[in-house]
Amino acid sequence: MSNNKPTVGFIGLGIMGYPMARHLLGAGFPLWVHSRSRPPIEALVSAGACEARTPAELATRCTVVITCLPDDETVRQVWLSGESPALPALPAGSIAIDMGTTSPKLTRELAEFARQRGVAFLDAPVTGGQWGAEAGTLTIMVGGEADAFARALPLFRAMGKKIVHVGHTGQGQLMKLANQVAVAIGTLAVAESLLFAETVGLDPMQAVEVLGSGAASSWAMENLGRRIAQGDFQPGFMVKLLQKDLRILLEEAHSQHIPLLGTGMMHQLYQLLEREGHGQLGTQALMLVLRRLAGTDSG
Repeated sequence: MSNNKPTVGFIGLGIMGYPMARHLLGAGFPLWVHSRSRPPIEALVSAGACEARTPAELATRCTVVITCLPDDETVRQVWLSGESPALPALPAGSIAIDMGTTSPKLTRELAEFARQRGVAFLDAPVTGGQWGAEAGTLTIMVGGEADAFARALPLFRAMGKKIVHVGHTGQGQLMKLANQVAVAIGTLAVAESLLFAETVGLDPMQAVEVLGSGAASSWAMENLGRRIAQGDFQPGFMVKLLQKDLRILLEEAHSQHIPLLGTGMMHQLYQLLEREGHGQLGTQALMLVLRRLAGTDSG
């Protein structure tokens, strides 16, 4: 393992974080990990990573700490307010990177705390889902100081394909929120087209092949449409996590007086899925709601 690579800490080894951390280890970065779930910890340790018992312990051993966490409450606890948080333990000159989708307000709060300690803070949310995380082809949107971005770029390149510095602190999160508008409404476009296709007697998989080769082609058609046609509603990105993102997005839009009619409708449609206990399914499970509204579901 190369000695000139910074030691990296990774906290949050879920369906996105685990493959991202694995890519860092594969790229030769010395890696410390911490997570609530044992299986990914054990898998990474067996591959050469080291386990930290707390976020603070991990921070004392690393010059870069990355989190990939599900919601603002968890992000705040791990970085700042928990029993052994990471940010107060990071030495001056290190880099803190949040790669989950976090509210811009919390991002700015964490970045200011880090700045006062001489630590650079980058918000670097990703898009591409579990499949992009596993393939190392994520798009990474980074907000923060240009110098810190340049220092962190080799790490981002180990996890993603398109890495863009989009501006100052919080703008990575804002870019991700803009992304989620298109993600949510794009999923509806794919699901509605396939609802129509299957209801009028067309073969759903053939519809995906045909529509995906023309003007209706999209990432959602290729990835989510194919799974809808196969009846596969397992998550590449969970409904409950998209809903969390949409809540942050609609709150930000409300504060800026931006009307997002389609996004608001998508939030309500996904709420029906959550009410039926399907929050852990993939976002393509929107099809279940549409079938129910059309009266074509078999449940």
